[in-house]
Amino acid sequence: MERQLIDIVLILLPLSFISERMANIFKLLLPSRLFGNLRHKEESYQYEKRRELKVMLVSLLAGQLVAFGTGANLFEIFDGGTFGWRGFSWNAVWGCFFTGFFLSWGSKFWHDLLDILLEVKNTKKALNQTRQAEVKLKQTEIAREIEKGGLEHMMPEPATDTTPAKARPKEDPHTLKRLQKLHPDLREEALKIYQDVLDRHISIRVTDTLRTFEEQEALYAKGRTQPGRIVTHARAGESYHNYGLGVDFCLLLNGSRQVSWDRTLDLDGDQLHDWDEVVAVFKHYGWEWGGDWTRFKDYPHFQKTFGHSTAALRKLHDAGKLTDDHYVILPQS
Repeated sequence: MERQLIDIVLILLPLSFISERMANIFKLLLPSRLFGNLRHKEESYQYEKRRELKVMLVSLLAGQLVAFGTGANLFEIFDGGTFGWRGFSWNAVWGCFFTGFFLSWGSKFWHDLLDILLEVKNTKKALNQTRQAEVKLKQTEIAREIEKGGLEHMMPEPATDTTPAKARPKEDPHTLKRLQKLHPDLREEALKIYQDVLDRHISIRVTDTLRTFEEQEALYAKGRTQPGRIVTHARAGESYHNYGLGVDFCLLLNGSRQVSWDRTLDLDGDQLHDWDEVVAVFKHYGWEWGGDWTRFKDYPHFQKTFGHSTAALRKLHDAGKLTDDHYVILPQS
């Protein structure tokens, strides 16, 4: 949310400068006989209030012209940090209308807001440095235990001899089924990762692995040509999910009856967020985590690309270099 707010301000700030300049031009060029005094402050309180109202309307008009002229859809700016006309829709019309309204507030407002957001971000970054160091240390410990052949030594010790050991979570049938849809070169490793996570007494569900081109295109249409919010910036063939090289997950709670994307949970009681522990296991096996991306962070997402771009994979797909079950044949490095 903080990153999205900063993206919005970084876009609206220069647009508000343009809107202000346009409003000043209007005040200079609009004839006084039709619109009255727009340029000079009135001595009468009553007349000055009327002048301020007209100036505000001129600013609002300028903001609307800039917003609609640039296709600055506030909803798209909020979701993806981008703007520009991509076809007519009422969602885009309302988004531009709200953008124009906010542009009329003036550049000083957005400049001051940006200063505040950056100050808050820097403060949070300083406060999180200690926790991040602890997380990295714990991840290193987990990786070392995996290399030794197991994670048993890192399990919490029972309080007394009579305390029953915490049961290992049961395998989730939905997860096992989806892991079998991964690229053949990843299935065995992904299953090993899943077992290692269960050994940590963490229950997860894999929510997405292989996604067809048609499913990807339908997902891309959300928030654009179809109702809803924008959920992806990848079209068909532009996501590693389309080649069975991506995994999305969530946590399972209450005996697999509830799902959660809360990254602060510590259900196994080891003083480390369960989400961070899952990330550590995937990273040990060389997977890329979407939470490390500097832009458009995707915290539930992991991918293993074997050094291939989606463009290169698309070329292999279009050239028909596929296995019998229609997976791209990955070149051996």
